[in-house]
Amino acid sequence: MIENKDLIFFNADGERVELLEENLQFLTPISFCASAIVPDGFTFDFSGFDSSVCSDLSELFCSVRPEEVQGTAPNPCGGTITCKLVVNAVRLTGTARFQVNIGNLTPNTPGTSLGDGPCKLGMEATVFVNELLSYSCREETCLEKCFTSVGAFAGLPSVTTDGCGRQIVTFFGGTIVGFDGC
Repeated sequence: MIENKDLIFFNADGERVELLEENLQFLTPISFCASAIVPDGFTFDFSGFDSSVCSDLSELFCSVRPEEVQGTAPNPCGGTITCKLVVNAVRLTGTARFQVNIGNLTPNTPGTSLGDGPCKLGMEATVFVNELLSYSCREETCLEKCFTSVGAFAGLPSVTTDGCGRQIVTFFGGTIVGFDGC
């Protein structure tokens, strides 16, 4: 689960919130970490969270697969009995893609500028997902899209300098999905 206390949370409408209202134990975070080198001739500046992060979840699917688990029941003769059970594991599998435009890139020697506003540092990340969402009885089936995007989270970028004097920006964030059921 998400444990970093320095994260910023957003609801499904992209509005900044203190914490997602939904019960976090029933949500699944899909996190990513992306890095980019600031281009030569530019300086990176991050003065507030004015970034844009877009996620593409079109390649995520729910699938049902039999899975063996341990089940415990009271034994009428005393104590408990533990047996292997086969249940359906509902999994979220596939690929999530993220595109990030963060901070401002200021040219060291300004030239002609096109468009409104400053340039942003771009980075992208692809995450392979295989997360357990729930268990269901063996007779049930599940829709391919059994999840909803309920929010997102982001950390502040970190900036380091390599041996050649270039700035390297690293950004951690992600989306949070909720299980809609089968």
